[in-house]
Amino acid sequence: MPLVHFPHELFSPAELSAARLDGELTLVGEAYASTAGLETSEIRAASMRLILGERLAAIGMSAAWVHGAVGLPPAVHHVQRGRAGVARPVRHDVRFRDTPLADEDTVVIGGVRVASPARTLVELAREASDPEIATVAARLATSGLIDDALRWLRAHRRFPGRQPAMAYLAGLRSAARAPGQDEVTR
Repeated sequence: MPLVHFPHELFSPAELSAARLDGELTLVGEAYASTAGLETSEIRAASMRLILGERLAAIGMSAAWVHGAVGLPPAVHHVQRGRAGVARPVRHDVRFRDTPLADEDTVVIGGVRVASPARTLVELAREASDPEIATVAARLATSGLIDDALRWLRAHRRFPGRQPAMAYLAGLRSAARAPGQDEVTR
């Protein structure tokens, strides 16, 4: 059985809505998923299949949602193209970045490409002047992930917003290593 269902694939919108009213399905993003299981990263990612297709990857807050750092999907999904060229998606709820995202910076979850946790943290860190994004970055961050993100930034010297992102991540690392804080409770 597929992770998620979209209208007009196997079932009509009316059938999916009826199953939702009966408590059998729940709405996850644009897709319907079984209420029998938890809302996992795989289900969240799979719900973006119509937006991402095979050539786009979820980035930023969209990737943070997939990785579980945000409870609800963003109102506007952030996507980036991979190495292969792709036409810009024409949707009011999608923000498209036309710079190629390296394959090593993505993971496949639920059948679609999503920025890796470290690359997601880098994206969030460079926009951490926004308090909402800073909160999400702090939720996603673990000491190992912070170290991975800092290594990524050191290896990519021409990345826009690199210095503010490194400063923000260094601050997160200091807070994570503060005396008296138990890593298990983070």
